[in-house]
Amino acid sequence: MTGINDLPSLVVATLIFLAIPGPGTIKLLASIGEASGGAKAGVWSTLGLMAGDTVWMVLALSGVAALAAANPRAFDLLRYAGAAYLAWVGFGLIRNAKQSLGADAHAVAGVRGAWQWFHESMLVSLSNPKVIGFYLAFFPLFIDQATFDGAATYARIMAVVLAIIFLYCLWLIAAAQMAKRVFARWPSAGAWLKRLAGVALIGFSVKFALQR
Repeated sequence: MTGINDLPSLVVATLIFLAIPGPGTIKLLASIGEASGGAKAGVWSTLGLMAGDTVWMVLALSGVAALAAANPRAFDLLRYAGAAYLAWVGFGLIRNAKQSLGADAHAVAGVRGAWQWFHESMLVSLSNPKVIGFYLAFFPLFIDQATFDGAATYARIMAVVLAIIFLYCLWLIAAAQMAKRVFARWPSAGAWLKRLAGVALIGFSVKFALQR
């Protein structure tokens, strides 16, 4: 592909990155596990994660990462705000574990919907400013200097990465749907799984707040 060096390696590297569990994966699975969730929640959450990643990719390519590096205090504020949001989502999962797994489906239905799943997932993606540094380091590895054509090359790389994210998340949605049917038979086990997801998000929030 024009401007892209070693497309198969780009695909493999992106899949490896996605396979490492992170707050985005946890939020996606948590949305699917809601009483009013399911595949529809998974798709909207996926779109939200992709929107957040797109923002980071554009910012990385536009040089904002360099500006952030030159102003550590501003970057720290972003990091702390993101960590606080992740912690808030994590505490919400712990607090509402039984309800979100279907203990009170009628109360939840109608309250949660496409916009909630989309914007919450997008905010989870945006909650880790360190991602901007990852994309800044990631993209140059796959640029073919001989055929590089500026923004068009970046757009093609972004399109490839986003397509892989979408397909990977569809696979996660299918797997989560099967798991949801299993956990429906053992509500207490599912509730503890939700609590573990909440604890994991809080753990990520602490990690993001402390890492340099």
